Amino acid sequence: MKALLTRWHSGLLVAGRPDEYEVKRLLAALGLKVPEGVRLLSGRRDAPPPFEGPYALKVCSPDILHKTDVHGVVLNLDGESLVRAMQGMATAFPQTPLLVEQMAVSRGPEVIAGALMDPSLGPAVMVGAGGILTEIAPDVVFRLAPLDEHEAMRMLSELRIAPVFEGYRGLDLDPDALVRLLVTVGRLAAAWSEALDQLDLNPIVWTGRDWTILDAKLVLNPSSAAPAPPCDQGGRRA
Repeated sequence: MKALLTRWHSGLLVAGRPDEYEVKRLLAALGLKVPEGVRLLSGRRDAPPPFEGPYALKVCSPDILHKTDVHGVVLNLDGESLVRAMQGMATAFPQTPLLVEQMAVSRGPEVIAGALMDPSLGPAVMVGAGGILTEIAPDVVFRLAPLDEHEAMRMLSELRIAPVFEGYRGLDLDPDALVRLLVTVGRLAAAWSEALDQLDLNPIVWTGRDWTILDAKLVLNPSSAAPAPPCDQGGRRA
């Protein structure tokens, strides 16, 4: 993993500060599912995406971590409305890259997962009820990283929403696939070590085939002396 993270880190558009597109490229390289997407840099705001809609359009900058707070997200766009939305967002966020993604059709509840660096205990992984439930009724569980599949499954079983992974009201989710996602997040957290501040994957949705990460934020520790991962294993905020 060290070589992959070093290569990814060295290719960031803004040194040490990845945007959503770059975070998702890293997650995809680790085998996690993210929506098909393309980042449009300044001067290429009318470029058609190489995939079918409906589309989601987002402002894409490490300075804007919470895009909805600044009206930086537009959903359910077709081809014509996408062009208009890109023009409007280019006016609102001049010289800022945009991210166009293919929207995912989800089933069941949204989930949040992520990682952080605890100053006393080290890197940790979290999972819980995602989407708006994260703020309305917090339901999260933490473990130190890295972790194995057994421990990740225990995390799911400790959540109040645990019944949704057991066929509640006919839901056909795949908890094993979510467990594998958590194990990967744990490996990533352990690899970054002190260079990690926080990783937020929210929401994560079940599409009927896989768990897809719709939004991803990664903040690296600017005070860390390590410019890249040490081992194998900003701006406006929303």
